Amino acid sequence: MSRQPLDFAGLRAQLEGLEGAAYWRGLEALAATPEARALLEAEFPEAATSMDRRRFLQLMAASLAMAGLAACGKTPDQAVPTVRQAEQLTPGIASWYATAIPFCGIAQPVLGKTRAGRPIKLEGNPEHPVSAGACDVFTQAAILQLYDPDRSQAPRFKGRESAWADADVALKTQSLKIDAAKGRGLHIVCGASSSPTLKRQLAELHQRWPDARLYHGEAFAQTQALQVSQQIFGQPLDQRRYLQHAEVLVCLEDDPLGAGPRQTLLQRGWAERRRQAAQGQGAALMFVAESIPTLSGAAASERLAIAPSSLGDLTLALCQALGENVSDTPRLNARQMRWVARAAAALKNYAGRGLICVGTQVSPDIQATVLRLNQQLGHHGKTLDWLPPLLLGHDPDTPWLPLNSLSSALADNQVEQLLMLDCNPLFTAPAELPLTDQLQSVPFVLHAGLYYDESAAQSHWHLPLNHALDGWSDALAADGSACIVQPLIEPMYATRTLHQLLAGLMNAPATDALALVRDTWKTLPEPQWRQALANGWISPPANALSVSEAAVIALNLDPPEGLDVIVRPDPCVWDGRFANLGWLQELPKPISTLTWTNVIGLSPRLAERLGVGNGEGIEVALPGQLIRGPVWIEPGQAEQVVALYAGYGRSHAGRVGNGLGHAVRPTLRYVTGASLRRFNQHFVLAATQTHHQLPDDEEPPIRVVNRDSPALPAQSIPVSLYSPAADSGPQWGMVIDLDLCTGCNACVTACQAENNIAVVGAEQVAKGRAMHWLRIDHYYQGPLEAPRSRFQPLPCMHCEQAPCESGCPVNATVHSRDGLNQMVYNRCIGTRTCASYCPYKVRRFNWLDWSANAAPSIQAQRNPEVTVRSRGVMEKCTYCIQRISAARIDDKQQGADFDTSAVVTACQQTCASQAIHFGDIANPASAVSQARGGKRHYRLLEALGTRPRTTYLARIEEQSTGEGADEA
Repeated sequence: MSRQPLDFAGLRAQLEGLEGAAYWRGLEALAATPEARALLEAEFPEAATSMDRRRFLQLMAASLAMAGLAACGKTPDQAVPTVRQAEQLTPGIASWYATAIPFCGIAQPVLGKTRAGRPIKLEGNPEHPVSAGACDVFTQAAILQLYDPDRSQAPRFKGRESAWADADVALKTQSLKIDAAKGRGLHIVCGASSSPTLKRQLAELHQRWPDARLYHGEAFAQTQALQVSQQIFGQPLDQRRYLQHAEVLVCLEDDPLGAGPRQTLLQRGWAERRRQAAQGQGAALMFVAESIPTLSGAAASERLAIAPSSLGDLTLALCQALGENVSDTPRLNARQMRWVARAAAALKNYAGRGLICVGTQVSPDIQATVLRLNQQLGHHGKTLDWLPPLLLGHDPDTPWLPLNSLSSALADNQVEQLLMLDCNPLFTAPAELPLTDQLQSVPFVLHAGLYYDESAAQSHWHLPLNHALDGWSDALAADGSACIVQPLIEPMYATRTLHQLLAGLMNAPATDALALVRDTWKTLPEPQWRQALANGWISPPANALSVSEAAVIALNLDPPEGLDVIVRPDPCVWDGRFANLGWLQELPKPISTLTWTNVIGLSPRLAERLGVGNGEGIEVALPGQLIRGPVWIEPGQAEQVVALYAGYGRSHAGRVGNGLGHAVRPTLRYVTGASLRRFNQHFVLAATQTHHQLPDDEEPPIRVVNRDSPALPAQSIPVSLYSPAADSGPQWGMVIDLDLCTGCNACVTACQAENNIAVVGAEQVAKGRAMHWLRIDHYYQGPLEAPRSRFQPLPCMHCEQAPCESGCPVNATVHSRDGLNQMVYNRCIGTRTCASYCPYKVRRFNWLDWSANAAPSIQAQRNPEVTVRSRGVMEKCTYCIQRISAARIDDKQQGADFDTSAVVTACQQTCASQAIHFGDIANPASAVSQARGGKRHYRLLEALGTRPRTTYLARIEEQSTGEGADEA
């Protein structure tokens, strides 16, 4: 007799909207029905004979929770796969879909991997010119956000769960009122977006309600840079930088290699320039003047620590050195003038092949001066061109206003309806704006977003939005190409897209999200539309715009008085939107290696004057906010600068992100004249690395060569009395180019997503129990005031003569014939002998069972090809052996020889700089073999005789490298 499918999803629908005690009462009532017991006993026959009431309810709740993931088993009807897929959904066969993840409004092109309809991994789209197969940490973590159990799952009215039917009635009622007033009183705050569909809808809204007002709701949007281009060129323009052509890069308080929506594109460009320079094709000089240490500063040929208030003088001196007539005299010391002279000389020597970058938080007159200098130096059309604004809100006919205009409108009681769409302005707005208090008098406040956040908690209505991976939309990539945001699964919860919400507000006929997006691209024939879905984007990169002669803007020199305070987005949680993602909370900050909190950064000399050390409490008084948090001493930070990082201090982030760190409100510019005060409290900070100083009298782990003589002395390999451990088949190995690695940590997050690596929490990280299989060590070399930074990724070394193998008493760590150091998890008894014997300290031990109690949705995210480890098991990097096996099996099924070049590890795949080479070292033609034969190649701790398969290429530096060279 055939077994009927269990209708747990139907049963779950009967409990929709219930929480807490009400849910369990409803579950108990439902469990009393004969139908429910019959279904459950059919699902769990082994428990039918001994199923008491408590056990029955537990099994019923678990089954209903998993029924909530039923959408994971179905892909959207219109989703078009890319690469290759079986004709029917087959267990064990992965499907790939091209889509995009918007970050700060800019599309990040990706391929989404699904197994049995479950998205489990994101990779950069290798066919898209922006990503070329790479992506950043935020994009890698988007897959975890999709499954976040704390995502908003249903509408709420005044904090209590409601239904979409009630929300639709409320929207219709307000729509009638807005119609009567022709939009007067309607005020909409939007997060950053480049969606052509949203642009079309807002244009329709403005046409219907011309008196409605729109506002920018993005905390760190580059609106000021667009205003500067409007001022100097007569039109708002977006920069498109070509770092691969910039043989000289000068950065003024700008971090092009650091976190942001354009990081992948810019890192790829600079890595290509470094790669060409290493081959003797031109130069790759980077001059960085900045207040706090950044990834660009770490990669710089010459770095200068300077306070933001002195940047005007530095720009004036640069103009003077480039031959311009200036009336004022720059107030710079000798070291600063030497940096200016070298940067200007390099720009002159490589005329037309350089680029000057400036940060968006820098004063508008400095930004305008830099734009003019780039034009005069002949950089336009070579290393820089211009696009129409990618983000919405800069159309001269319907400009978006800043939030201070909203505050004024609220104060004048002009707001009848306030809509906050895909943003959290009550948390991210400047502290001097009392938006929370002002909202209390607004008759109708609506918030729409992924989470029930701080702004939602102060609203009458909160409406949950789809995630980018389960809803339809579109967006523009950094090069101006249009990407389709194609869902990988049906919506997991009772959510809608922002396009559906706006359509409902304007009383449009009921339609689905796909129809709204398709209507934007209705001129595209169906075959081209489906091809665009398969490719991941619709249009090619946008054409560059011509610009007029730059207007001359006078420089306003700020007198450097007192302390400067600069606020930056956190490199791991940004403005707080990623605060509930454990992967990113536990990801070490690239420079400090701190996790799970933000800090108040001080220079070594300022900390010494105040008498404070790492972890001690300090209070920073700013206009509108008083910030109390732990000190972290940052070598290389400008002496009179205090560094603050936003994104923490959340109260409505979710169970992971609530209550971490201290709240810092963003600012458009740096703040001068701040005061500091110690208070008696010590904070325990969880850092993954406790020592950063490289010794001068020992062989450093990070080797450096000079560009004029890029060769290391030959290493003497100790003689071994043992025969080679590997002797047949492909011989796997990895080479990491330290000249290309920027320390961005994308590889760490990719490894975590691929290999089901557990999150352990701040307390365990502080005890040294972080579980990452790949770490990025960061070191300083030189004086604390002006050190050079070094990064070194450390996965398992896969030693040919591995000490861990000889030390394991139960043979749980063994060597394969193709050179892999393997872990047999079910043999491991947890003696940790292997970790003690490992000189590289790359093995991780499960002190506790980190994964067993994860929410069902989090369990659904895990990669089924990798074992989920339990307590008492040692684990470490496996060179993604599951990918090696999959490629071998695939080639065998096709009747072809094993193509080892097709195997790409997760860390190698996501690296925008392509700093990681992996493959068969026994094949002389492979990229990894050629890298091992280079003059910069070396093995870490070679004198120990472990013969590691993971090796390195030394970093290349110029003759003069930074401030330390001046002091020498």
